[in-house]
Amino acid sequence: MGIWSRVCSCVSSVASFAVNVVSSAVSKAKEVVGKAIGFMAEKAEGFVGKVSQMWERIKPHISTGRKILQVLSGMITLPWIKAALVGLDRALAWLEKADKHPLVKKLQKAFEWVIAWCKDAHQKQLDKEALEEARRHAKAMQEASGELHGTEKAAVEAIALINEYMIAKAEVDIAVKGDSLKDFEYFLRLRAVQKLLAFYETRMQAVQTVSDVDEDMHFMVYAANALIQQNAEFSDADTMRLDEMTHRLFGKPIIPFVFEEMIVAWEKSRQVLEEEWEKKNSTLAKERLLHNRLVRAQKYEELEPAEISVLNDLAITLPRDTVALEQLGDDLLARRNYVNAAEGFLQMLEKDEQQLIAEGKEYLLEQGSMVGTLLIDCSQNDRAWASLSAEEQSLINDFANIFGADCQKRTETGLLVEVMA
Repeated sequence: MGIWSRVCSCVSSVASFAVNVVSSAVSKAKEVVGKAIGFMAEKAEGFVGKVSQMWERIKPHISTGRKILQVLSGMITLPWIKAALVGLDRALAWLEKADKHPLVKKLQKAFEWVIAWCKDAHQKQLDKEALEEARRHAKAMQEASGELHGTEKAAVEAIALINEYMIAKAEVDIAVKGDSLKDFEYFLRLRAVQKLLAFYETRMQAVQTVSDVDEDMHFMVYAANALIQQNAEFSDADTMRLDEMTHRLFGKPIIPFVFEEMIVAWEKSRQVLEEEWEKKNSTLAKERLLHNRLVRAQKYEELEPAEISVLNDLAITLPRDTVALEQLGDDLLARRNYVNAAEGFLQMLEKDEQQLIAEGKEYLLEQGSMVGTLLIDCSQNDRAWASLSAEEQSLINDFANIFGADCQKRTETGLLVEVMA
């Protein structure tokens, strides 16, 4: 089970006990669609094709880290940084007094390095060599933090947080610039990290004092650094804390916060593939016209050798390309239904029962649960769209059609907006 499937399972299990907040029917429906979304992400290739191909289609629309890190470049002159530097001097003095001289040297070097990099941040990101150095300094600051208390500890942790932020930022940049993405789950983690860091940057610019660097900011960067790792581990406690945070700061639970990126990525990939279909369809239509013209001409006159060669080639390629185009059309239809159905699942998770009733969509609870159960079956048993019965296809299609426009809107306001701004 992947990390996001575990997240869905963890959150859904907690939600299933919340009978005092929502009815058991609503809770059950949300649990089903939450699990369905997790299965769809884990079995992404069964729904949207090869992840590497999807990545190539949507990669141009994903933001990379900015070379001009405005968050850091003007930071050194801020009052809270100056106050933190005073605390750092006290921290070094305390460690010296406690006979921690080797740690004092490592800590002082770490401070000097972070501050120097902040001053130079308008010029470059961390390269691989600097990234390794940042990680070494992170260990030194973590060790020192364990020896300190009060304002000295807060000062060290504030500078350490800047360092951890730079590490996460560099990791994201490396991941986005990579040549391929083989794991769709990792794509979801990458996008979640981008959103967390973007929010962190906004909060950082509003900091006035060291005490403004609160637990939310520390946890955002901690979560970002944990999730960006290839072999990420995220405990149930961290999951529930992140769920509470996304509720409070982003207005949505953790599952929609993460999995709306699945909707956006799938829909954008589908749109790009649809454009490819339209081009191929146009080319095929022209080739049919040419084929028909040459066939007619052959009845009344002798064709030129070049024309005969073209006609012979078309006799081979037209049937083959026609079948391929029809298959692509069927694939696009299936993808549209899967993506729009997943949009419906997200809305069921984003909204409570009263909101659904107010919008006249309470019927979605039963219908969504049925579709979710069917798609879980498709995920678990590798059932392709073509293997579904006409009734099953109709059930998914009817549910999906309700959310087509919303899916388009989410895509327009999601992927195409630079999350790193």
